[in-house]
Amino acid sequence: MSIRRLGPADAEGFRALRLEALELAPEAFGEDLSQAQGKTDLDYANRLEMGDNFGAFAGDELVGMLLFMREDGPKIGHRAFVMSVYLQPAHRGTGLASDLLGAALALAGESGVAQVELYVSSAAPRAHAFYLREGFVEVGRSPRALCVNGSYHDELHMMLRLDRLESGPAGG
Repeated sequence: MSIRRLGPADAEGFRALRLEALELAPEAFGEDLSQAQGKTDLDYANRLEMGDNFGAFAGDELVGMLLFMREDGPKIGHRAFVMSVYLQPAHRGTGLASDLLGAALALAGESGVAQVELYVSSAAPRAHAFYLREGFVEVGRSPRALCVNGSYHDELHMMLRLDRLESGPAGG
């Protein structure tokens, strides 16, 4: 098993894994399967050029993904987002999810990011528990943010502070 950055050359495997994720866990993602199926490998290659994206590999096969996007600019450049995290069921519980997140957090630290944020569906309690174990805290909730097959699910906004200032409370 290995973790490495994804690039445009990984578009075919990324597309297959993304479609699998949307099929098996539609309530965990904002994108709909039918939308994703209409995209080409070039669309997926372009998506991989944006941000810093990581893949978990079993040999040459992509079995997990994490998309990482840093904000840009003097007012928001201290923030980054973790998105579209998915690990094939056969590889859950192996530590690969922690390895994927660890790669993103290492990059965040090297880049001077002060906080990493994410949204997780209330319909994904295992993912929510994982992020809590990894040190994220819930900072907000968007009620009924997702509607999947007529059922509404909240999105939980979570954050991990990397700067951990000890001189007082976090400033705004």
